[in-house]
Amino acid sequence: MTGKFNVDRDLMTNVQSRILTLLDRKNGSWNGSMTELNQAITSGLRRATPTNWPKSPSVLRRVVDRVVPSLRKEGVKVQFSRETDHFRKRVVSFSQR
Repeated sequence: MTGKFNVDRDLMTNVQSRILTLLDRKNGSWNGSMTELNQAITSGLRRATPTNWPKSPSVLRRVVDRVVPSLRKEGVKVQFSRETDHFRKRVVSFSQR
């Protein structure tokens, strides 16, 4: 049990740091789907993607949900919503206050 907790904690820390790096690169704000977020935080970074990285957007969403309180403590506003078009794509917005 302890090993799994450490992996989850490491993954959460990794996702949080990649989101903060993304915000630094994008002038403090970013908006998109979980698939787009995954592409944005895994491409263009020199760090390799960990083996325990989420394999689907829904798993990444669960990890992001667990990281939201820490991001808010860092001064990042996080908002989940849906687009108003026919497809009603789910989106997440990050902005530094």
